[in-house]
Amino acid sequence: MTILTVQALEFAREHIEKFYDSDFFPKPPEFGALWHQWDEVKKELTSKNVNKLWVTSPRAMTIAKPKAGFRVVHQLEPLDALVYSALACHVAAGVEAARMPIEMHIACSYRFHIADGSYFAGGSGWTNFTNKTEELAAKFSQVLVTDITDFYNQIYLHRLNNGIEAADPALKPTADDIETFLSMLNERASQGVPVGPAASIVMAEAVLIDVDVFLRDQGVPHTRYVDDFRIFSNSPRQLLQVLERLTLYLYENHRLTLSSDKTLVMDSETYVKEHLHNTYAEEKITLLETLEVFNPYTDDIEEVEVEIDDEEIENVQLRAAIERVLAYEHLDLGLARSVIRTARRHKISAIAGHLLENFDFFVPVVNDVALYLHEVTDEEIATVLLPHLEGIVDSTALDSQLVRFWMEWYVAQHATYMGTPTLHRLVFGGPNIENQALAAIATKNIAWVRSHKAGVYNLGGWARRAILNASRVLPSDEREHWLKLFINNSPVVLDRWVAKWVLETA
Repeated sequence: MTILTVQALEFAREHIEKFYDSDFFPKPPEFGALWHQWDEVKKELTSKNVNKLWVTSPRAMTIAKPKAGFRVVHQLEPLDALVYSALACHVAAGVEAARMPIEMHIACSYRFHIADGSYFAGGSGWTNFTNKTEELAAKFSQVLVTDITDFYNQIYLHRLNNGIEAADPALKPTADDIETFLSMLNERASQGVPVGPAASIVMAEAVLIDVDVFLRDQGVPHTRYVDDFRIFSNSPRQLLQVLERLTLYLYENHRLTLSSDKTLVMDSETYVKEHLHNTYAEEKITLLETLEVFNPYTDDIEEVEVEIDDEEIENVQLRAAIERVLAYEHLDLGLARSVIRTARRHKISAIAGHLLENFDFFVPVVNDVALYLHEVTDEEIATVLLPHLEGIVDSTALDSQLVRFWMEWYVAQHATYMGTPTLHRLVFGGPNIENQALAAIATKNIAWVRSHKAGVYNLGGWARRAILNASRVLPSDEREHWLKLFINNSPVVLDRWVAKWVLETA
């Protein structure tokens, strides 16, 4: 059994502050309450074994894939996110030490080095993966391309436990607690790690250490990026034999399966021409060379930063890049994120109209779109974008729960938008109390808060805490009386911390 260390918790806080708790959801305001009472939080989380901590199922929604279908993504409760991040911090060094040596460029993805709130050393490793692929393609005439079906959601938790223990036997108690923690997140299901937290990348790599060893022992060179394998030989027959053995090994030892749609054996030279150096790939590289790109937790592009001093040149380049993204048949996730995140970091509003005019196309990166729009929006920009936003209210894209959640989150925090009937109805006519609470704060809507006070105990945790946070708009005596009652009576520690935070900061 494990007790979290203060060092791991401090890392978890720095990680969430600098990056996020989930790559697919807005960062919840509850973290403000946790940081405000950080000494109390640390005392609580280090007071008992991890398996004695209260764990709540994460919220799950779906996000569209660029071509077809949906991916299930998750957001852990704030305290659970802290615990999970700290657990991953605790095992990351041991997992990294057990992986194939970095200079071999076999396990290319996300090499781990705990520092400055980040799990990762040197970006995503995608460039190493593509370079190694090209190097092996020049030496061998045939390549087997394959990946694992729905990898994160299919990870067998007991095998994750085994993988961490095998990496470092001293980590066995923590491995047991990670299995228990994830099983409780999954409501006792034995499969799946949450999609969204960066900590899950550490878990995923721990699972695949033995798979790299298995492939090495088959006598064929390979390289891997997460669950994406490239295996080389001069014999198609040998590659098919390896594929059969790998299929059986993954099933018997991990209960994982390979994607039949994405598995093929082909000529290496043809693979390089069609997949690494086709016109699309070359054009993409040219575009990326003009941009600062990549969030290392979610993307497949190596980070490169190019400073551009001339604001007008930068505006033109970003507009040209987003127009190029729109010209492709399907959204390129990596390129779209790169352009949007560059514009967000430099607070350049030049592409805002393009994103909203083509909103349905950019739905797979709706999180980046909303975060960017929020960053660049002032009263003047809001006035310009208002007609575009009103135009997407009836879009079928908002049928998606997560898409609607993000757009409500963005709209709710800007009084200019909330002053229009259409966008007011979008937020307050929807199911998401968290976003209605943000709107109540932005517009100082005392009536909304009062109308929800009486029923607050009947709501789920996210909604309950949102109303507590929104109570900062109440008159001080009313707010103080209600929050003190909550602090004295609520059995949920996070609720009490949120109430105390609002009481002391409103």
